[in-house]
Amino acid sequence: MGALQLLATTLLLAPLALAIDIPKVPTWPSGRCTDKSLTIPSWIISNYKVSGGTTTFRVDNRAAVVTGLIASVTCTSDNKCQSSAGGDELRVTIAHGANGNPVIGLSEIWVCTDEGDRVFFTATGSTTITQCASDNCVSPITYLAYGSLSLPIPLTPAQPSPPPGYNAPTCADVGQGHWTVSGGMYITTLLRVAGDHDPKVLSRLIQNATVSYQNYTKGQCKQWYQPDQICLDNQNGGFKAKGQYLNLNVTNKAISHAVTCSFTPTYNHLSPPTPLRCTGGNFNEITLDVSWSGTVPNFSLKVEELWYCLESPATNVNPTVIVASGSTSLSLICTSNIGITGTPDDIVTTCTDPVSSHAVDGTQVAKETLPPFSLVTAYSSHGGCTFDSIINPTFYYRGMFFSTNAFPANDPSSATISRFTAGLTGPGFADFFFYENKAISGTGINTVYTCNVYYDGKPPESHWNCTYSFNPHTKTITQDKVWQCSDKNAAQPLYFDGSGSFNWSVDPYSDCNTAGNAISCYWHDSLATLQPGVPYDIPKITVGLVNVPPPHYESTERVNGKWAKLFKSS
Repeated sequence: MGALQLLATTLLLAPLALAIDIPKVPTWPSGRCTDKSLTIPSWIISNYKVSGGTTTFRVDNRAAVVTGLIASVTCTSDNKCQSSAGGDELRVTIAHGANGNPVIGLSEIWVCTDEGDRVFFTATGSTTITQCASDNCVSPITYLAYGSLSLPIPLTPAQPSPPPGYNAPTCADVGQGHWTVSGGMYITTLLRVAGDHDPKVLSRLIQNATVSYQNYTKGQCKQWYQPDQICLDNQNGGFKAKGQYLNLNVTNKAISHAVTCSFTPTYNHLSPPTPLRCTGGNFNEITLDVSWSGTVPNFSLKVEELWYCLESPATNVNPTVIVASGSTSLSLICTSNIGITGTPDDIVTTCTDPVSSHAVDGTQVAKETLPPFSLVTAYSSHGGCTFDSIINPTFYYRGMFFSTNAFPANDPSSATISRFTAGLTGPGFADFFFYENKAISGTGINTVYTCNVYYDGKPPESHWNCTYSFNPHTKTITQDKVWQCSDKNAAQPLYFDGSGSFNWSVDPYSDCNTAGNAISCYWHDSLATLQPGVPYDIPKITVGLVNVPPPHYESTERVNGKWAKLFKSS
């Protein structure tokens, strides 16, 4: 078969109907007071009205368990507010911002008991009333006031950002020229830029053009280690796998958002799937599919896209999700040549778009209204590092072993550790193994050791404080361990510091030897050897926004023929 015949029979990609499923909105189930309070502490301001100098509105706490109307608030003309909730659990203030719009301030304390403990939460927040700033008016929309916790932890949980273009004035427009499929470089420009350069330079320029298509009937390799997978003569990185390559850009005019669609073949996937998912697929993401079909040099492109839009924000807080589709034809300029192997069945077909862009009309195929503020509300979650650090925080020990140096019988308090190891699991960390390390303070059974690991390549400020002392007579470890939780706000982690004394002798399955004025013990039962280990409530926890760094190595010294690292307290 000749090259031109083979070119004419390039694989036909049959067009298929596209279908983007609208993702379900993540919703919070009823209850879950603790999880909500740690994730979405916030209030909804509704029914905002100003009449005769008096301002009234309703306040609903989105995290607390609601047993009815949470609060009906009345603010007088002298900016004093009173809540129908009574007491001091909810306090409300009203002021006017620099632009004259009212600003509602909120401070509230509530209790969650859904996890068995009574956990008190205290939060503050505020929101600006943008649609009712006169002496007599009614706001057509509700308002969301995000909260920052001060109890039980100092936390401002991060909320998701809405997708690009959701608040563009044209975000709901679907119609003529909705998409632009762009071709970044004319073929003549490519030829001029390439000049008399090596053909590989021209090939790379063409492949980098925005709308481009290539088909390699054979992998461009003369010596295979694994056919069509691993090439030994890689031609300075120029190896191309067998199959079809596609590259193009699609811009949604309504939201001014561009997506690059590309396909590179692999051993088991030689041609673009139909449809080809270019981006997205999850809730709160722009999702774009394309379908590429036809025979060289005439192709068809079908586009389907899902995006989000907040229409008429002055009177609406319910975003919508929109799905639209459209098609266009592309006549590309294609060339064909024999590939690197020189065999008749090795045909390299290269196509690019001779025009800079194509306008694709859109037709709306689906539209749904979403719950208020659903694009800016953290998704439902349960547990996690922060949750576990607050609700029943627990240390687990396993793999426990210790031995002491010999000590005078009349001075048991002088006993010091010669060998020690333990595995520690806690909120936000697992299998933190530590061993006898440099003593940093104290003597005898009051010696305090560091249990930090310094050989992980991280700088000292990336480590967290960990110290312990051990009384071999009572088998009690006094532990101080810092851990980090960033699951609620990666930009502002929380640093928890758990400390207390933990009696290992509550697990009776240990073998001990007390010969020679020394003690050694190890625990051998499954509870003490399997993950997570023997559980202990952590009696004291402090939490803050600043890391508590450990003592760290500053210098080394040589004593009695041995080099050792010295500690410096941070």
